[in-house]
Amino acid sequence: MEIIEEGFYYHIYNRGADRKNLFWDDEDYKEFIKKFDYYLYPSVQTFAWCLLSNHFHALIRIRTVQEQSSIYSAYKNLFLTGKYHGSQDPTNKPFIASNQISHFMNSYTRYINKKRERTGTLIEGPLKRKKVIDETNFLHLVCYIHRNPIHHGIVKDYCEYRYSSFPDFLNGRKSFIETSEVLMSFGGTENFIHAHEEFKLNTDNDSDIYLE
Repeated sequence: MEIIEEGFYYHIYNRGADRKNLFWDDEDYKEFIKKFDYYLYPSVQTFAWCLLSNHFHALIRIRTVQEQSSIYSAYKNLFLTGKYHGSQDPTNKPFIASNQISHFMNSYTRYINKKRERTGTLIEGPLKRKKVIDETNFLHLVCYIHRNPIHHGIVKDYCEYRYSSFPDFLNGRKSFIETSEVLMSFGGTENFIHAHEEFKLNTDNDSDIYLE
């Protein structure tokens, strides 16, 4: 399994234990993203995400300690008032991305277990992740993640799917997604849309990230 290293990009994904649900209603999807932002924003940048009933995908980059410190300095009041996890300057106590991810997944599991009066694991094993190898891979993954609901037959038009970051790029939905950086990588909004419309799965490279 890939070791998570600062400064690198990763495709992270996982599904429910025994392929069972991770999300049951609108409140669950919203709570997952709320916790994702709370625990992970201090230590990662996020470029795309998509949640389906029994699995999720996200494209992230691990912040360096210097970047973490800059985020903390800029939003110190939000850390101290509980908007984000942690209350110490990362210069003295850096956020460890793998620990933050663990906190995040454990917190969401507790939320679901309490809400649904269940016990035990919710997620299938450790978080799966693959390092992004180059810009082509990055652009491919953005499209793959946003179009995932089509692959699973949930919707015919990925633009209509509510539980992905795609609307953040077109509708100005308030978000922690690095929309400007992504659109710049595609060469603008028009090219971003066109790339999604023309996207084709690479069955050899994508076979190990299919989650049913």
